[in-house]
Amino acid sequence: MTLHVRPLIRCTCALLFLAGAAPSVALAQGDALRARLPAAVTVKQGMLNVPALSPLWLLPEYAAKYNIQIEIVMFQRFADARTALASGDIQLTAFGPQDISLALGQGARSLVGIAGVGSGNDCLIVRKGEDMKDWKALADKRIGVGAGSISWLKFAASVQENGLEYNKLKIVNIVGGGGNYLKALQGKEIDMAAVWHPFCAQAIVDGYGAYPTIDHNRSKTVGGLISVLAVNRGFMEKNRDAVQRLVVAYVDVLETARKDPKRWAGIYAEKAGLPENVAAESIRTTQLDATLPLESIKRISKFLSDNGVITRDVSGEVAQSYTYDFLSKATGKTPAQLGLNQ
Repeated sequence: MTLHVRPLIRCTCALLFLAGAAPSVALAQGDALRARLPAAVTVKQGMLNVPALSPLWLLPEYAAKYNIQIEIVMFQRFADARTALASGDIQLTAFGPQDISLALGQGARSLVGIAGVGSGNDCLIVRKGEDMKDWKALADKRIGVGAGSISWLKFAASVQENGLEYNKLKIVNIVGGGGNYLKALQGKEIDMAAVWHPFCAQAIVDGYGAYPTIDHNRSKTVGGLISVLAVNRGFMEKNRDAVQRLVVAYVDVLETARKDPKRWAGIYAEKAGLPENVAAESIRTTQLDATLPLESIKRISKFLSDNGVITRDVSGEVAQSYTYDFLSKATGKTPAQLGLNQ
């Protein structure tokens, strides 16, 4: 009898020990993700003065806790940041959700998406006192777009989803920055612009612009996704511990901005040289979120090829250029919870 009881007692004690230790193990794993790297790692981070990306100005401070030294490299366009990341001139940047697909279409496989940024930021703007209450109202209107931009993608997809033919609309291609859209709107060369903040915010604050009823951020094909955070593949493969800590720091940065939108607007106002009321309006409808909706990105890829923006369909291979490994560990969530099937 005794011989049978002792192993049972030992087994029960062992199970109780393991059960008690489980939270400590999880805590230890969390602590390990935030452990300072034994050797310093230097990272060049591509940066653009975009409202939704302005929390990333905090990333050097947060990453420094982990012995990662970040050097900011400024770019004017997502396309330029994409080229620099593909070549390895920078190791980290945020750019449009279409940029990795565009790179794949050109044969570049050195970009890896590791997190989302959020939704919103892109906007439609009309002259104050006017409106577009439904998509059919666009039939006889002149619309300013920048073909290839994420705002254009959202707009073109929304047009198709609402039963209009894009090629039959009065499309005016706007060259250059967002300010050119506003000049065309004020000059009555166009009736609506598919643009992005802070330009819509500027028109609103200055009193000559208004948001129409229709909203292209609700496209089923593209969704409201603003941007993705990506790394250079070669850097990632050689520095996985550093990339993991960068993602941990990044998640913390987004949380800081979410909790303190006034600070977020202040950072953007300072870096972009804008009045604080314009900066505040620029971020008002933007939702920061690290979720990475992969199915939406696949649909974007298919849309790009279907509409001739890229020469071949890369939607079947784009998943190979994204990973949930780092984001899943940083958040404690599964890939499914982080957007794998969205």
